[in-house]
Amino acid sequence: MTARIRVESGGRVAADGEASGELDARHGSFVLLPTAPDLLAALRQPPEGGRSKSPRVVLIGDASGFPLSDLIAFLGQSRWTGTLRLHAPGGERSVVLKDGEVHGASSEDPADRLSEVLVRIGHAARHDVEDALRDNPPSRVGRALVDRGLLQPHDLWACVTQQVSDIFHAIVLAREGSFTLVDQEPEEKTGTVQLSTQSLLMDAIRKIDELQHFRQRIPHGRVYVTKKRPSDGKLHPDEDRLLALGNGQRTVLELAQASKLSEFDATKIIFRLLEGGYATVSELKHGEVAAPARGRAAGRGAESEPAVRVVATFDEIFGEIAHEVGSKGLSREFLEAANTALKSRSLSESPVLIGLELGADGRFDARKVLEAYTRARPKLGSEPVASLRQALSEVMFFLLFQAGELLESRADEDLARRVKDLLATLD
Repeated sequence: MTARIRVESGGRVAADGEASGELDARHGSFVLLPTAPDLLAALRQPPEGGRSKSPRVVLIGDASGFPLSDLIAFLGQSRWTGTLRLHAPGGERSVVLKDGEVHGASSEDPADRLSEVLVRIGHAARHDVEDALRDNPPSRVGRALVDRGLLQPHDLWACVTQQVSDIFHAIVLAREGSFTLVDQEPEEKTGTVQLSTQSLLMDAIRKIDELQHFRQRIPHGRVYVTKKRPSDGKLHPDEDRLLALGNGQRTVLELAQASKLSEFDATKIIFRLLEGGYATVSELKHGEVAAPARGRAAGRGAESEPAVRVVATFDEIFGEIAHEVGSKGLSREFLEAANTALKSRSLSESPVLIGLELGADGRFDARKVLEAYTRARPKLGSEPVASLRQALSEVMFFLLFQAGELLESRADEDLARRVKDLLATLD
């Protein structure tokens, strides 16, 4: 049984029976560490030290903080034994290592099931798999197909290794969620796979390069996909299937689940549809309008809205720049030059910026920016939030250029560092 605690409103902590005993054994003062929203970490102060027995979590972290491929490469070189688990919105995935090599993997994502792999790579028909599942648990579907003479044993082995590879790649490609590294010996059982970690990483790095290319038009898996024009008979079956599902109400991740595909494969197909002009992607559902915001506080009430986060972040950046210039007594000339450039539209042709000007604090009125974005959104192409960010970036670069002309070298470098840190919160 997993020990659980629940954080209630007001910061109260409620624990079940297992957790109560665990917390009682760890009584003391703990400092909460800044972490991702899905991760809670606490450190005893002052530390008392000591060792614990396995299985135990020896490492925990934010998957968006650095590439998990680097961690796995280190584990492989160290010939480490244990389990790496990724806890993400789509479900938990894990890969088991034995002396640095991959010995197995598991996943809660339906697209990673062996039954789906069998169909996806063409080793079994959908109706045969469904018939086998009616009489057997999912763990026995492959063996059941072999017993019925519908699958060769070596083809089943190929599908099992493909399943492990797909789960491994999904973990490496993840850019959100939390991970845990558990120090434990894997179960010894017959039929255990053993795959080269180095070979899997090399293949995963190729996919990472491809995904970076796709991210130019599909920034993440939570954008909505809408059919732009019908199929013309030139598409592959998987492209036709995803295009038919693209009604503007499903994200890339949801389309992947509905089509029994991995996020990478779905992203690759949707990218081809975008390139061919068959579909578009948007940060909002089809027919949904961005909620208006009021000043800087609006971002706190609508943090799930990407456009609001973009506007709020650049609002902070513009304020930082203006404050630094203002500390030198140069605000008036600085803001006059910026607003003149905005009025002449020499900074950007984006319709979002028409009629906007920076206030005395160097910021735009966030409400007006979001209202302008909502009006201009139909003209911003398939990636409106990316277009909004580009327009505000062009203003930012002009302001930084101006500031660089007015500030001393040290102040200019410090400002550039703060701006870079703020921009990083959008990635």
